[in-house]
Amino acid sequence: MVRILHSADWQMGLRARHVAQVASAVREARLEAARNVIQAANSHQVDAVVLAGDIFEDNLVEDRLVHQVVAVLEGARAPVFVLPGNHDALTPDAVYHRASWKQRPAHVRMLDGDAPVPIPGTAAVLLAAPLRQKKGMKDPTGEWRARADVDAIRVGVAHGSLRIEGKHALDDFPIALDAVARVGLDYLALGHWHGQYVHEERTAYAGAHETTKFGEDGSGQALLVEIASRGAVPRLTPVPTGSLVWRTLELDLGQDAEREAARVLGLMKDAAQPARTLLRIRTTGASSDAATPVVDRLKEGLLGRAFLHVSVERRDIPKAEVEGRLAEVVASSSLVASLLEELSRPLSPGLVDASEAGRIAARCLLSELVMEAWR
Repeated sequence: MVRILHSADWQMGLRARHVAQVASAVREARLEAARNVIQAANSHQVDAVVLAGDIFEDNLVEDRLVHQVVAVLEGARAPVFVLPGNHDALTPDAVYHRASWKQRPAHVRMLDGDAPVPIPGTAAVLLAAPLRQKKGMKDPTGEWRARADVDAIRVGVAHGSLRIEGKHALDDFPIALDAVARVGLDYLALGHWHGQYVHEERTAYAGAHETTKFGEDGSGQALLVEIASRGAVPRLTPVPTGSLVWRTLELDLGQDAEREAARVLGLMKDAAQPARTLLRIRTTGASSDAATPVVDRLKEGLLGRAFLHVSVERRDIPKAEVEGRLAEVVASSSLVASLLEELSRPLSPGLVDASEAGRIAARCLLSELVMEAWR
């Protein structure tokens, strides 16, 4: 049996320019989440902590931060294994060559070679694929081969993108989907994707320990990996580690803007930790000139409730622009012009007869045509 806490993509020293006004708070939260990872490892009494790359944002981070990270890792009761990723690649100027990193405790070990690394006190070994550059078209696990001389639970550790159609780039260290079968791994611990993702039972991304940006689903977690014996299917348990909440709310300005704003305020009225919550208000619909002050008041109202960060992403379309685009469509389409002429007559009260049902259908068609014109 071996128990591992798998984490990755800490990116300590993140610039956080997308939330520049609270960037320092976001960076501090990543350090707090790192402490949460180590606390979880100690609580679950794991045999090892495996950090699958990108522990630092880049190789230019300050020594002060390196010392802080070392201090966090020092608190682990189990060995900590650190893999260089693409952000903190093992280049000549790598942070891992600095004196500040070399002062780390003995139980914090680098995965910087290709020889199997035993996990002390277990019948398990780690196979590592350290990165030595920012971008690459080569599969970092490509040099791994099945070894008959290693009769142990085999855990691979790599950083890159699984070669899934539509989910990887050619220069993003694409990892073959048969890596587990090719090498005879019991588990492949990956880093690089910030959302937790499990592929066919034995391959997984733990996800970033702390959410990096809005829309980053599945982050703020680590994975507890338990492997009973050689060949056994790993038991994977998500472990929450994040310290901030990143939330997006839709505001439809095509409706009554005041009512929509009140709805959003109501949703956030009883937020559990506003001081640790970042909000993004995303507007939609066709808006009038009166919508902007409503949006501004909404933002001020949310900030007044002590939310850490509130931003507005305007995706609504001004009605004047809609009407202008519609005029262009009418001018270029006799079908739309005739529909508009027919639809200018009000519907008859009472029951809807076949003719009026046709006019309703025509309105739907016109709506679809206008939406297509927006695109």
